[in-house]
Amino acid sequence: MLAALIASVAVFTPVVDASQPPHEFHFVEAEHTSLSGAAQASGTAVWIYGGAVTWDVITRGGDYRLLLRVRSGWSADHEGAVHNGTRYRVEVDGKPVTLKLVQDTVIYDSDESNWAWVESHVGQLSRGLHSIKFTADWPYGRWDAFALTTDRNFTPPAKGPFGKETVNDLTLLDKEQRKRFQGYTLWTAPIEDNVPPDARPTGAANVERVEVAACRNEHAAAVVNVTNWLDVPLMLRVSRFDGEVSAAARLPLKNVTLRHAVALPAPRKDPLADALPAVDQAGVLLLLPRETHQIWAGIDTAGLEAGEYSTILRVSPLKAPERCRAQQITVQVQVADVVVRSDHPLDIFLCEYNSNHPGMSSDLPSHFANWYHNCLTPHPAQAEPDFTAMDAQLRRELSYRGARSVFFEHWHFRGDDAWQDTKNRDAWVRGIRRWADHVHRELGLGYDEFSLHIYDEVSGTGLEDFIKAREIVREADPKVRVTMTLTSQIMLQDVVRLEPAVDIWCPFMGLVNGSPEVMAALRKSGKPIVPYRCAENKRFWPAQDYRLWSWQLYQQRADGMFIWTYLAGDAWKGRSWDGGMVFSGNGDIVPSRRWELLRMGLQDWLLLDKAAKSGHEKIVDKLVTRVLASTSDATTMRQARQDLVNLLSSEGSKSQ
Repeated sequence: MLAALIASVAVFTPVVDASQPPHEFHFVEAEHTSLSGAAQASGTAVWIYGGAVTWDVITRGGDYRLLLRVRSGWSADHEGAVHNGTRYRVEVDGKPVTLKLVQDTVIYDSDESNWAWVESHVGQLSRGLHSIKFTADWPYGRWDAFALTTDRNFTPPAKGPFGKETVNDLTLLDKEQRKRFQGYTLWTAPIEDNVPPDARPTGAANVERVEVAACRNEHAAAVVNVTNWLDVPLMLRVSRFDGEVSAAARLPLKNVTLRHAVALPAPRKDPLADALPAVDQAGVLLLLPRETHQIWAGIDTAGLEAGEYSTILRVSPLKAPERCRAQQITVQVQVADVVVRSDHPLDIFLCEYNSNHPGMSSDLPSHFANWYHNCLTPHPAQAEPDFTAMDAQLRRELSYRGARSVFFEHWHFRGDDAWQDTKNRDAWVRGIRRWADHVHRELGLGYDEFSLHIYDEVSGTGLEDFIKAREIVREADPKVRVTMTLTSQIMLQDVVRLEPAVDIWCPFMGLVNGSPEVMAALRKSGKPIVPYRCAENKRFWPAQDYRLWSWQLYQQRADGMFIWTYLAGDAWKGRSWDGGMVFSGNGDIVPSRRWELLRMGLQDWLLLDKAAKSGHEKIVDKLVTRVLASTSDATTMRQARQDLVNLLSSEGSKSQ
């Protein structure tokens, strides 16, 4: 930043004794100050109309004079507004000063263009930022220009031009003054971190660059935090400003989605900046006083070749003091020559409970979901079951890209114990057979493309009920696969009892991590293992946990991921207990930070799997062990991931 030195035109350059330090000069046109109230810029001046303007100036320190070029009068009295103390008012750092006419500076061109200079001896000002506020008792007054100088003998010319405006020297500010002068600061943080409204950067300096590492066909992200240092709201606009980026290196528009993190209440915790709605069409954000807000730049590398790309994000003040200037930050994306596949070998199930919200059809596949929930199975005892609703839901979700199986769930065995009466057994068997025949023969799903969930999280005497109900399903159609969710209370002897009745094991993650003997028995059965998370207030877990889950699943060599639930009833209230990972939007799904990190974790799993199948299984296992030994350290995970990318990039270069 250039120092605020001397105005560039000779008329504003005093004769200076070479043995003395140069006088300090600051000069600004009135229309380039901060206008408030009814003040209105018109041409090269500002009409007062009862409003005010503020000039924020940075000084080196000394004894100062303030000069104002103002409209001097009206009608025939060309000095009416500048006589006897003048009709103009000034406060320097909140303290009023007295103004007087500078002799021989009054000129008259017309009733609207009659001008004079008025001045005040401000006195001592310290080094740093000072705020000068201009008002007037005369609503039809005008301001043209302002000057501040340490030269006691300087007399401004009656007529312009007056030269170029001086530039404030930010190096003269201390840390707190710089914050107030800038108005806001751009800074970055790890994408995993919650950034509540009271988060603060370590300093006032703006970060100018953030780097992102990604593979081809992958989703990544960068975050830019904006802190408002002022005691008033700031209206800002965020936009892409890529004119300085070459066409070859510029990220295409479709590959970048700008979102912002909305902070919602969290019990006994900092507000959770988790919801990530898209920035509106205009890119306008409103920052409350002393608030930090986060911009989330989602990067999709689909269609990009390996190489270096960038986009420049520009944050422009719309409603802010004039001194607050536009800032920009470059998002640099390094795309490695490693391709991430679009589908996922794991079975990914999210308990969406027949939801049909706008945007689901693209959001779920883009996060690798492939095992879909259907809770519309008719009651088995119905004489004439109606499959219409079930079929419509099934066809809709199986049309989603990557969909490959259906998780049928019903509560009929749990909610109606009539099946336990011997006289009703045959009717239940016939009803389930009718359903299975409809799904397999009429809808054309193979037996490996659907499963049935009839009991949930049973233990104790509930195990016996499940086993009996399972026999009814087996009698109806022995090829129908049945799932079972196993709680942390399940013991080894329970697994032995359940093993003949269960086709797909869904152990709770607490069981996976804490019961090695149970997990060994599940693996010995040779049946698929799909661990699950349930209602554990997981919404308030560190977002990093969502990414690490895939690393845990890889270590366990699990066959899938089962998480409850996709969409909460009303997640916007901020205290939802079911951990829903997305928010309902106006015409689209609003993702969360956790939802985006869950996808990144599944992408990590693909890299782990790819590296292991390329002959590096021992290296992969060591990386996984290292990451899971430091679950709270996102840096360790990112470094391990980069090691994977380097390993795979090296493999690719060798094969070429």
